[in-house]
Amino acid sequence: MLNKNTIYAILIILAGFLARLINITQPILEAAGWRQCYTASVARNFYYNGMNIFYPQTLNSGTTEGYIGGSEFNIYPFAVAILYKFFGIHEYLGRLVSIIAFCGGAFFLYKLTKKYAGNTTGLITLLFYTFNPCIFFYSRTFQPESTMLFFSITMLYFFSEWIGRAGWWRFALMTLCATLAFLTKLPTICLGLPLLYLCLKKYKLNFLTQWKLWLFAVLSLILTFMWYKHATYLATIHGLSQSNLSFSTNMDYAIRYLPHLSFYKKVFFTEVFEKDLIYIGGIFLVLGIIFTIKKKELRYMHYWLLAIIIYFFLATDEVWRHTYYTIPIIAPASVLIGYAISNSIKLLTIYNVIGIRRIVLQSLFVIMVVTLPFISYHKITGRYSAKRLEKDYPVEIAGRIVDETALENDLVIGCIWGGPELLYYCNRRGWIMDSNVCSIKRIERRRQEGADYFVTTKQDVIDSSVLDYLRDKYEVIRATNEYLIVKL
Repeated sequence: MLNKNTIYAILIILAGFLARLINITQPILEAAGWRQCYTASVARNFYYNGMNIFYPQTLNSGTTEGYIGGSEFNIYPFAVAILYKFFGIHEYLGRLVSIIAFCGGAFFLYKLTKKYAGNTTGLITLLFYTFNPCIFFYSRTFQPESTMLFFSITMLYFFSEWIGRAGWWRFALMTLCATLAFLTKLPTICLGLPLLYLCLKKYKLNFLTQWKLWLFAVLSLILTFMWYKHATYLATIHGLSQSNLSFSTNMDYAIRYLPHLSFYKKVFFTEVFEKDLIYIGGIFLVLGIIFTIKKKELRYMHYWLLAIIIYFFLATDEVWRHTYYTIPIIAPASVLIGYAISNSIKLLTIYNVIGIRRIVLQSLFVIMVVTLPFISYHKITGRYSAKRLEKDYPVEIAGRIVDETALENDLVIGCIWGGPELLYYCNRRGWIMDSNVCSIKRIERRRQEGADYFVTTKQDVIDSSVLDYLRDKYEVIRATNEYLIVKL
């Protein structure tokens, strides 16, 4: 029979699940719309072109097959494509997979926190994680971040279970979760740091002689190595590569960014403190670190947090350019935030804080705790205001018109800022073009290569002479203030 704390945890996760279903059918054009449309195009191509997970395809490949090189293992879009086989192509299925992955990750984060810090801290951690605005948003988008967090948290949980109680079923689960975490997002390999801590804690340096640990490392890493070797080969086909797995290239970026204060301000203040932890959570994180710095039972969480920070320095370019690359820090931060909140009164007693100082500090704690849910609510609901949702709808509308008008094999030039959103909603292969550098010469070169349509929702950015040229020389399918569709 479930105890009351487990029931509370399930109710919190259920509330998070239901809240995430709101607007689940909206177009995948929120922030990181380019990443969502890219991932959704991979899922749709699995459905259209055969379920070969080893040869993922994208749309922005011109006349080629569009094999994606240098990318993560596409288990998330493949899972969505399987659902497409049963229920048809619906974007909400991709969101639903992310939401379900969130629920699993949240449950194991609760179990992991409860194991090391107790029930109360576990529930507060779960509350903060579930309704954290960034986690809320990215756990319902059409991209693999939620899946990556699920496998990362379950890997850490089952490894901690196995190192303490052994058992082959725990070994199998931790190895499976580790392999899938590394394959879903290569940077999760940094989480080997907290695993190493547990090994040293139990075996000291004798961990080097533990054959089961070597078996775990070989099984989880060899499959990861084999995939990324294959992904590097895919990058040589037609020269299409979506990411760079070169260590030297990443080090070049690190050398470029790390000496500059702007990197630390953007990543640690703007992204982590302001967006990920919404200010107050950042304050509680600092308190949580201070309060637990000497607590050996929570050292596992410290190394988890440190592993994420190390990743920030290893993947500086991605962390600098993409907001969602910092969200993994929210999971270990939630644990320390939960500890700071749940132990605030106890800590005041331990540190012998009395009199007016105790009243002031207690009042500040209460104010911050009460304010947290209001800030979260404001930031979450703000993303779904009508004005914010409608700003990208022209992309979907223009894409649907092309999809209904063009022939099945027609190729499209999608001209916005350089992302695949228009190609995705046009449901056609073709080329992406940055509206800032759109020119007659570029358009004509693509037309000679086989482009049949030109579509843009950025007429205000494109030079007026280019638009006049298109209208005068080619057939205008549809022209409004919001979009232009031309048959080349």
